[in-house]
Amino acid sequence: MTTQSSMPLVTQRLRERNREALEAMIAAEEEANKTSTRLDEQGPDALQRLVQVADGDSGQSHHCRRVLLSVYNGTAWPLDPTRLRVIDRDLQAAALTLIEWSIYAFDEPHTYLNNGEQVMQRFAAIEQQKEQ
Repeated sequence: MTTQSSMPLVTQRLRERNREALEAMIAAEEEANKTSTRLDEQGPDALQRLVQVADGDSGQSHHCRRVLLSVYNGTAWPLDPTRLRVIDRDLQAAALTLIEWSIYAFDEPHTYLNNGEQVMQRFAAIEQQKEQ
């Protein structure tokens, strides 16, 4: 009785699994690149929308400043997610886009603003004053 070695089958299965794993990694990288490209297109508009509202003096302005400050410096300005519930839908979408963009972006979002550092410092001063 002759027994065929199972080694070629094991090798074939390992090659197939490696190929599948590599294909999955490539697909995930392509998806991340698509997301990054989308966010690079939408992020600056979302940032501008939030800054525009944050410059006001309404409840919406307060919550938009807090979202912006949390992306700017989350340690000093942690985000309470319930803030997203109380702003208008278009601002919710902008806030979520900004948050996601800040994860993918090469630079910090505030650097896309003219005088972004000063804008964030001004928003921080407003919020600190409101806390007192």
